[in-house]
Amino acid sequence: MILITNLLFVIAAIVSRAYKQWNKYYDVMLFVSFCNLLYNFLCHDHMIWSFHPDLLLNHKTADLVNTFLLLPSTTLLYLAFFPAAKRTQVIYYFLWVIGFSALEYLWYAYGRITYQHGWHFIWSIAFYFFMFLAIRLLHSHRAAGLLLSVVTATFLIIYFHIPIWKQE
Repeated sequence: MILITNLLFVIAAIVSRAYKQWNKYYDVMLFVSFCNLLYNFLCHDHMIWSFHPDLLLNHKTADLVNTFLLLPSTTLLYLAFFPAAKRTQVIYYFLWVIGFSALEYLWYAYGRITYQHGWHFIWSIAFYFFMFLAIRLLHSHRAAGLLLSVVTATFLIIYFHIPIWKQE
C-alpha cells in the first residue's frame, strides 16, 4: 500500500507535467526530504510513528522510499499547482491537509502505520497543517518557512521527549 501510494504520486507528477518545474521547487523538495531523514535520525530509538509496509522490508525502507519519492512528488505537485487567488489558496491548502490525513488514515486502518510515545492520528492531522504551510512558506517566504519548521520541530522534540542528547 505504501509503495503503491509512492508510485501514484510519482505518476501524478509525470502525468500532470509538474515534473517539468522540478528545478523551480528543488530546494524545497530537498528540505522536506531532509526533514524526514532528520526525523528518522533523531528518533531512531524513540519513533513516534512507524511504517509497517506490505511490499517493502521494514520502516526504514518504507521511509526511505517516502523520503525520495512521496515527499518530493508531494512537494512538487503542491507547489506547481498552487493557485494565485487567496480564497482558492485556502481551499487548496485545506484539501491537501484533508487528502494527506485521509491517506494516513487508510495506512492506519490497514496497519501500515502505528503510533507510539503519545503520538496519535490527531497529531498527524495537526502536523499536516504545519507541513503544508511550511512547504508554501519555504517557497514564497523562505525565512518564515525556516522559522516555522524550526519552531515546530523544537516543539515536537520537547513535547514528545525525543532523547536527542542521550549518551550511549
